[in-house]
Amino acid sequence: MKMFQSLSLLPRIVSPFRKCYSTDLISLVGVPRVKITKGQNRYLLVNIHTHGFTKYGRVIVRGADVENHLTIFDSILEELEPQGICAKILGGGRILNETDSKKMKIYGTSRTFGSADHTRTRNILQSWTTYKDFKITVKN
Repeated sequence: MKMFQSLSLLPRIVSPFRKCYSTDLISLVGVPRVKITKGQNRYLLVNIHTHGFTKYGRVIVRGADVENHLTIFDSILEELEPQGICAKILGGGRILNETDSKKMKIYGTSRTFGSADHTRTRNILQSWTTYKDFKITVKN
């Protein structure tokens, strides 16, 4: 009888692992963490996750030389929605990307989405191999 009671708990134990290693979640790994252009950028800090798995997300940085942050958000949705990936904006700001002198400055805020955590953005940029050697300054 105790064995049957123990076996009844098995689905509760296995379920979190099955969710964690779902093939849907593997598609998040294929999304690049950083996409920004040279020069002056508006950027968004975005938490992405597959539909229904909000616990297992990933934070990405997207930036471009555009008129407003909504344009970046629209391009993010165009990129991610066909893959079944949802996006939640954590905030925005500006990045001055000087690739020639290997310097970056992260500052400002988005009128639409509010201010991003610039320190977190810097950490993500420094973890990306392209910007590993850059001197990145943050101004809040």
